[in-house]
Amino acid sequence: MHKKINATTEKIYNAFAEVLLEKAYADVRIQDVLDKSGVARSTFYAHYKTKEELLKSICSTIFGHVFSHSLAEEKSHDFSKSSIFDYKHFITHIFYHLHDEKTLVHAILLSQSKDTFLNYLRGELAEFATACVENNFVTGKNLPKSLKVNSIIENFVLLVEYWDETAFTDTPERLTEYFLIMNE
Repeated sequence: MHKKINATTEKIYNAFAEVLLEKAYADVRIQDVLDKSGVARSTFYAHYKTKEELLKSICSTIFGHVFSHSLAEEKSHDFSKSSIFDYKHFITHIFYHLHDEKTLVHAILLSQSKDTFLNYLRGELAEFATACVENNFVTGKNLPKSLKVNSIIENFVLLVEYWDETAFTDTPERLTEYFLIMNE
């Protein structure tokens, strides 16, 4: 049953990405997604009530696993033997998930849903950024804690936007290096 649900979800996500590349988010209709995906209306509505709920599901799918602290071997990467407290691996892991969904991420970042996506990412990064500051992963900078936390979050968002603009040509490891340099 999970395979069928996963296949349906993937069809819907891919169709949503295609539609976002064709038209503005405000103009996207559920019917557009249904036409592209070949999924029945009742099936779609069994999963999502609105396109906003679909977007939120996409964000949860991309970020949920990474920020859950459960590590398992995956198709494009394996951090299962890494400590969830190893910041460098954690950052790289996030970038791998973004890279795995680069078509979808690109479509979202080109659309009017960009702010929704990036705000979701900011929210997910808040706990991580706070931990980076509290555990002195971020060095120097005689700045207030909240400013350091926000700087980490915004640097990460900036890197995601940069990566998208450069067609995801850098590796997740390289993006992690950039992130570490930006937050020295």
